[in-house]
Formats: sequence, C-alpha cells, structure tokens
Amino acid sequence: MRRDRWIQIIAAVVMIASLVGAGWLMPAINASASNYQLKYTDEAVAGAPAAVVVAQSIGVVRGIIANYLWIRADKLKEDGKFFEAYQLSRWITQLQPRYASVWQFQAWNMAYNISVATHTREERWQWVNDGIQLLRNYGIRYNPSEMMLYRELAWFFLHKIAGFTDDANKYYKQQLADEWQGLLGEPPYSADGRAAAMKRVADAPERWDRVVEMQPAAADLLKDLYSAGFDLDERLLRTIESTRSLTASPVAIRSGMAEQFAKVTDSSRLSPQGLAVRQLQPVLTNEAYKDAWPLVLAYARKRVLLDTYNMDPAYMLQFMGEFGPLDWRSPSAHSLYWAAVGVERGLSRREQNKFDRVNTDRILFHSEQSLKRGGRIYYDFVSKEISYGPDLRFIPYYEQTYVMMYQRAADAFGLTDPVTFLDGYRNFLIDSVREYYMFGEYEKAQEVYDRLRTDNKFFQEDKPQRFTFPLEESIINETADRWSSINVATNDCIALLSTAFRLGLGRGDQKVFDSNVRMARAIFDNFLGEVGNAKTAVTPESGRLPFEWSAFMLQAFQMAMTDDISTMGEKMALWERADNDLKLKCYDTILTSLADNLQRSGLRDLTLDHAFPPPSGIEAYRKQKQLESQNGPEGPAVPIERK
Repeated sequence: MRRDRWIQIIAAVVMIASLVGAGWLMPAINASASNYQLKYTDEAVAGAPAAVVVAQSIGVVRGIIANYLWIRADKLKEDGKFFEAYQLSRWITQLQPRYASVWQFQAWNMAYNISVATHTREERWQWVNDGIQLLRNYGIRYNPSEMMLYRELAWFFLHKIAGFTDDANKYYKQQLADEWQGLLGEPPYSADGRAAAMKRVADAPERWDRVVEMQPAAADLLKDLYSAGFDLDERLLRTIESTRSLTASPVAIRSGMAEQFAKVTDSSRLSPQGLAVRQLQPVLTNEAYKDAWPLVLAYARKRVLLDTYNMDPAYMLQFMGEFGPLDWRSPSAHSLYWAAVGVERGLSRREQNKFDRVNTDRILFHSEQSLKRGGRIYYDFVSKEISYGPDLRFIPYYEQTYVMMYQRAADAFGLTDPVTFLDGYRNFLIDSVREYYMFGEYEKAQEVYDRLRTDNKFFQEDKPQRFTFPLEESIINETADRWSSINVATNDCIALLSTAFRLGLGRGDQKVFDSNVRMARAIFDNFLGEVGNAKTAVTPESGRLPFEWSAFMLQAFQMAMTDDISTMGEKMALWERADNDLKLKCYDTILTSLADNLQRSGLRDLTLDHAFPPPSGIEAYRKQKQLESQNGPEGPAVPIERK
C-alpha cells in the first residue's frame, strides 16, 4: 500500500512538472508559430464560421468526424451524387479551415473530377466555378499566407479556363468574360486607358460615408436605387453594362435593340433583364446625379471586388503596371493576379517551401505567355460572342517577369545561373522574334534577335550555330518544325494576315499582301490537314481547335484596323481597299475602337463616317444578323420582350 502511494505521489509530481513546463514553453511556442506564420491568428477560432467554432469545441472527436466525412464524400462522388458530395466537402473544410490541403483537395475535386462527370457545359462551368470560389472566397481568406492555395487557384484559371484541354473551355472563357465585363465594363484598348479605369476603382473610398462626404448627392442617389429595387452590388453593375450595351453592342446596333426597347410601354412584356434596365434608367439619366455616378460606380466596384471576389483593386492596378495592360475578362489575367499575390504574401513566411515559390513563379511566367498569345479579347455583351487574338504588348513585360523570377530563384536556391526558366525564356524570345517579324515590326524583331545572338546565357553547346544566321533565315529554321503546335500555328496565321492587311493592302503593296496571305494559308492547311485531322481528330466546333480560315481573316483585319501601330491615314486607306464582306462582318464590332482612335489622332474636322464610311449593304446585313440572333440556340442576351 505504501509503495502504491509513492507511485501516485511521483506521478503527481511528474504531471505537475509537465504542466508547469508546458505552460512555461507555451508563450515561446505561440510566438514562434506567429513569427513563422504557422497559424492565421492567435485566437483559435477567430474569423471562423459557426460550424468551426462547434468543431473546435469537440476536441479530438473532430478528427474522427472529418475522416468519416472524407470517406463519405468520396463514396458519394463515385455514386454520382455530386450535390451531396459538395455539401460534405464544405463541412470538411469548415472542420479543418486552417489545413490548406483540405481546401486544395476539395477545390480540385470539384473543378476537375466532378465537373468532367457532368453532362452539359453549364453544369461543368458550375463545378469549375465552385472550385474557384471555394479557394478564392474561403480557403485563401482562412489561410492568407499559404502559397499552395494561390498556386492552385492560379492554375485553375490558366489550365482549366485559358487552356484547351477541356472540351467546354470556350464556354468557360465566355462565362468569365461575361462576368467581368458585367463587373468592370468593357476596357479601353490602350494601356493608359485601362490603368486609368482601374485607378478610379482603386482610389475610391472604402466607406460609404466618405463617398457621401465627397459627393453629397450620392445619399439621394442611393435612396433612389433602393426605391428602384437595387443595391450597390453585382446586379446593379451588370444592369449598368446591359444599359450601355443597348447602344454599344454590335448586335444591339445591328438589330436596333435600343429603338425597340424604347417602344415597349407595357413593362409586363419585358424580360427580367429588360425590366431591370427599365427600372434603372430614371436613376441613371437623372441630371442631379451626373457628378455623383462616377464615384458611386467606382465605390460599388471596389466593394464587390473586395467583399465578393477577395481581390484588391490596389494589387490589380499595381500588376497592370508590372505585368502589362491586363484585361480582367481574360483568365490569364486572373492566373497572373493570384500567382503574383501568392508569391508576395508567401514570401513573408520564413519557412515557405522554396519549390512552392518556384512553381508559383512558373505560373506567372506561363500567364504572360498566354496573355501574349491570346490577351486581346473581343466580346459582345449582348450576343455573348467572344474571340481572342495575340497581344504583343506583353512581350517586354514577359522579359521583366523573367528577370524578377531569375533573381528570386537565385536567392532561394543560392544559384548563380538558375536554368529552371532559361529554356522557356529562350523559346519565348525566339517566338517573339518570329511574331514581331510577321506582324511587320521588323526593328523590334531584330532587336530581340540581337539579344539572343549576343547574350551568352542563350548559347547552347549542342547548337553552336543556332543564332548565327541572318534574321529571316533564322526565323525559317526555327519555325519549320513548330507549326504542329496550335499556339504557334494560330499566332503565325493571324500575324501574317495582319501584316498582309496593314503593310500590304493598307499601303497598296499587292505583293506584300499576296505573299503573307499565301504563307498564312500554307500554315493553316498544314496544321489542319496534318495535325487537326490526323493526330487530334477534333473539329473547330469542339472549342479545342478554333481553326477556321474565315475567322482568321476577320480577326486579323479587326486587329489591323484597331491597333496602335498604324497611322490613321493607313487605316483609312486599308478600309477603302478592303473587301466589303470583311467590312460588313466587323464594322459594328470595331466602331468604338475606331472612334477612340480618331479622337486620339487629333483630326477634329474628320467625322467617323467620312473616315470609315459604312460598308455597302450594312442595313440588310444587320437585319440578317438580327434574325440569326433571335433564332439561334441562345438568342440575344438582352431580350426586350417576353415571347
């Protein structure tokens, strides 16, 4: 009995000593965890939803519950019960909100595994978008320094939406463009115009009382918005864009949609979207609010970005200066944003995995590539038609990005020559030489080629003669075996055709026009015949292979007519000499850009109709397109009346 008593006393002493020791060490452990950002907050459940608070209170049982839910969710997914699996996934993330891998797995499961098991493109997009929202709106909020979550989110945008591997990728692109044009409006083409538009949002107050202080009429404006059934949210912003599109959309112009809308007097005949436009119009056109609207609109956009999309307009503006004239309708702009934010926030964490940094930086690299290949977007908010084109303005920003990543990789791994990006950088510069040349920017092509020739880091021992040839010969040598790539073939076709229009037809040089068109057609026939049919067996309708000769001709002509390279005189000459069918197809689409170019040219006495006369038969063409829009699979996006 005495022996048992001593054992109890010794055990009690050891227990007390352990508790004292644990208490003594706890402040140092907490300080270390905070210093290395191993936890989000010093409070166990700060910022967590109610379910998490309950989960925290049940202690170790939480792990058992979480494991059971994981097994159950996986079984539901295998059985095709996707909505039940989704709900369980949300519960799992709430039970383990600070465990980044949980968010990563569940988002991937929705965007990749569940989405491809559905049957329609609408269902697919719902699951892809749910995966994006899970990371963007929740996972990153609870784990703001976990770089892997930013990398995963950036990859969703770059691979799932900007890429071509998913059969529904074209629909994803259209949905994203529609969402962001509804939120921020149609961006100007010029880099300065885009930055100025975003600066208005970034500089807007974050609090409503400050808006009223700056514009007292904003208080009454908000009251009228409430009376009309609106709040300062996404619905208001989309209705404003729908209103603008009535007079700006090519399809709306062709169909006389604004005139038809004005004639409808019975509101019960309007669609919900048309009714929203009608209800908002008196507030939009009230002269008393003319000065208040710009600030209110900027404030609303800022709040939606911060509260709904977890995106900071200040970062968005900063990245437009660092990475190029970003168009937020592009998925590649979003992949770049999240990669850049992830690296910046992740670098503040001392123990961040070095390979996470490098892999996230790689997404920055590939996002710039994607923007150069398809960063120029044409989108009609009414018809929901979308097309992409190359934007060579991103080439110098790509190089700046490389220099930044080069230095970070060197710092992370102690390397004097980090080759992880060098091959990709070399290939990108080779592509840039070819594309500059094919777009007719010969001096820029020579400048980049000289860099390849003179910078020793691009020298390859196994190909010592690679950059010793003259410019034109080098382009042929480098390109001949690369036209099996959809990106190379697409960009080269559009570049050659754009040069044909700008430097050939626009300047009256038939030889230049014929030679560029002939070479573009050869690339097109080679790719479509040998690769499109023999290897991939896909069709343009699938969305994977947007390879149609007439579409390339139209897109190249649009680019030649709206870029900042040609003078106004060259554009007027090109318009005069161009085929009437091409002009019919793009006239309404490029009117806004032509008007902007004309205004910036300083030719005050020249009207738009004199500079670019409407093509012959434009009214008949508009009526035809109106019928096609009304009878097509989706119809116009702003239906005026109920049928």
